[in-house]
Amino acid sequence: MEISRGQWIIIILLTLSFIGMAGFIPFVIAVVLSFVPAYLYLKSIRNAEEMDREPWSALRTTFVWGAVSGVFYSMIFNTAGGALAYVYSGNSEDLAFVITAVVVAPIVEEFFKPLVLFRNAAVKGEIDEVEDGLVYGAACGLGFGATENILYGLSEGIVAGGITGLIILVVLRTVSSILLHLTATSFTGYGISRYIVNGEPFGVVVKYYLLAVFIHAAWNAAAVLASPFILLFSILLAIGGLEFSKRRIRELDLEGSNIQAQSIRAVEGDIGDVWSQSRNKWEQKVDNRSGNTAAPIYESSTESPASTMFQDIDWRQALGGGLFLLFILSDILFQN
Repeated sequence: MEISRGQWIIIILLTLSFIGMAGFIPFVIAVVLSFVPAYLYLKSIRNAEEMDREPWSALRTTFVWGAVSGVFYSMIFNTAGGALAYVYSGNSEDLAFVITAVVVAPIVEEFFKPLVLFRNAAVKGEIDEVEDGLVYGAACGLGFGATENILYGLSEGIVAGGITGLIILVVLRTVSSILLHLTATSFTGYGISRYIVNGEPFGVVVKYYLLAVFIHAAWNAAAVLASPFILLFSILLAIGGLEFSKRRIRELDLEGSNIQAQSIRAVEGDIGDVWSQSRNKWEQKVDNRSGNTAAPIYESSTESPASTMFQDIDWRQALGGGLFLLFILSDILFQN
């Protein structure tokens, strides 16, 4: 893993800003509570792939990009977008806050988080299977979410309840917001891997990027409402997103391994047939029962269960996100 000079500068600036915001001890607590779970989540995502697991060097590069560069660029463009929202909303702080959270932030953050999959040659070179995009997209999101946890923990948790408030807020975000970033960016990564590996049109990247923005926007809308019921629902949705990503990685990995296994078995079958025919010629025997032999189960045309059962499962997640958004809108319209 190589950290560029620019990233080291950003790390130093962020560290000094965080320490100046709340002090050294709260900063250390926030770092531990944010990055240790993020590492465990990343390890879990990586281990979901049984065959050809991704190297830690590329995963760390991707994680650092999300935690450092992704956060830095997003802060700049979120601030600029928030300023424009404030101007065009008639200088309304409340409306500008909602527009920034629900519209600006999802568009900006889901754009910058996975950029490393295109920019870094080492990471891009490791994307040789479709499921790899899910893994590296999740790594970007986890790095971003870990740094964001520190920011919110020190700026809001400390203000609300000191060290206790910091711990409570960071822990809640660790099982909610950080998983949101993991899930949303893994969708964009999936689109990128389909573009790189399968050679599909670039529109597939745009399609899954918009899906990531939609999921992120729905999540932020729920956070703006600040309802305890919606908070619980959001946490369950985030955990479900983690399990969905892991399951999808396993299915794609299984599908790839099935294709390889079928090819090996087919080759072995061909070799066995050649040997059998040679032996029959040598012994001058004729087997008249060959016409009654059942078709082999290992023919290459056989589809794996993963390729049929989970072919369109990504858009089921989109449907779930749509229902979630409708739930949020109904709560806005009918609240007292």
